[in-house]
Amino acid sequence: MKLLEMKKIGCALVAAAGLLAAPSGGALAQGVKNSVNIAIASLPGVGGTTATMGMLEYERLVLDKLSVFGRASSLKYKWDDGNDFEDGKGTGIGVGTRFFPQGGLKGFYIGAAIAAFNSTWDWTDDKGKSFEKRGDGESSAIQWGGELGYRFNLGSDRVSVTPAFNFGSWLGGDNTCRQTSAPAGNCNRESELGFYAVISVALGIAF
Repeated sequence: MKLLEMKKIGCALVAAAGLLAAPSGGALAQGVKNSVNIAIASLPGVGGTTATMGMLEYERLVLDKLSVFGRASSLKYKWDDGNDFEDGKGTGIGVGTRFFPQGGLKGFYIGAAIAAFNSTWDWTDDKGKSFEKRGDGESSAIQWGGELGYRFNLGSDRVSVTPAFNFGSWLGGDNTCRQTSAPAGNCNRESELGFYAVISVALGIAF
């Protein structure tokens, strides 16, 4: 059934999603060791998929050139190929680390992160046809990957903007799947390994 393929895309986005997500804060003042980072990432209609993700991080410098961070993520997405449709949302939580060659929370960095995601989705198969099917489900995924970014000052050593390129893999599976239209019942649950690449932009506040 095509609806099973749609579920995979939803799980992929959530997982990618997040690290759809390895954003960060900005170029920070010397001696500053903490930063709260707010990031967004979006996927504008690629392959019939639109998605928006928001992320909130707390980052701390633990060595001269090394920081660690915790991240919470929220994702909304839609997938529509004209025949099948999926509308989903998810949340995730993860941890990671970043290496700054210049030292301190500033300039170019290389990072890595791992996160866990959970998503719920509604699906429609054979949309608009007399034999249309509808249902919903829930998926879980683990995502891991890397990031490349640069922290730019915004006229202040404590406020910055950071574009970042995020890439990696995810492994997800369906917890539940059910068809709510007649004949109602459970769908087959599936798992899948996927890959992602996304650009994010973050605003950082240092203290």
